[in-house]
Amino acid sequence: MGQYFIPPESMKGGRFFSDEAQSRHMLKAARLKQGDCVEIFDGQGLRHSAVIDKVDGDIVCGTVGSALPSPSYKLKLTLCFSVLSRKALESALEHCTEAGVDTFQPVISSRVQFDLLGDWERRAPRLRQIIISASKQCGRGRLPALERPRKFDDLLSDGRVSVVAAAPGKTSAEVALAIAGETDVRLFVGPEGGFTQAELEFAVLKKAVPLSLGKYTLRAETACLAGACALLNTIG
Repeated sequence: MGQYFIPPESMKGGRFFSDEAQSRHMLKAARLKQGDCVEIFDGQGLRHSAVIDKVDGDIVCGTVGSALPSPSYKLKLTLCFSVLSRKALESALEHCTEAGVDTFQPVISSRVQFDLLGDWERRAPRLRQIIISASKQCGRGRLPALERPRKFDDLLSDGRVSVVAAAPGKTSAEVALAIAGETDVRLFVGPEGGFTQAELEFAVLKKAVPLSLGKYTLRAETACLAGACALLNTIG
């Protein structure tokens, strides 16, 4: 069963009030009706069972029921990914939301071919909607954050624990030992063509830990998913 996103301000007094988009999906796509049970989440970590008890035109309202499990990883992983083409970017957001990434941080690096920062205000709502849809599908209680694009050097210079997908690198188990005890970690993944040698040398200078993603060359969006899954499922 999929779930529906109901922001905290739309859950009051034990009731939920769905917006037009969510209501339309319930009524038109899922063909739900009065008396049907649904699962809802608030995007901040809470999930509940609920019952639809009123359909007012195209708006669905109902009663909030018992709390549901909201599994999460102890590792709060920020995926710092170099800006990808539209299709690859949307794929990375969708699948890495399903994998458990906590925050998405677009990165401006040397080989980036797309100016996401210059078009950010227009593109961001669409990207956030992809994250919401993926969270609905996979049963997450908390929505990943989406940050504005920042420069590679600036991100690595702020002192946070960082891992960079690069060959040669450590296995995920070796990375877990290298950053043992850390629960707020950033994973850097390069664009098509990878990070430049100068960027990798700068990452080493800033004590970023190299992570191997295997023996073969991955597409950038595949590398995002592979790296996220490796760290989240090794560290937990």
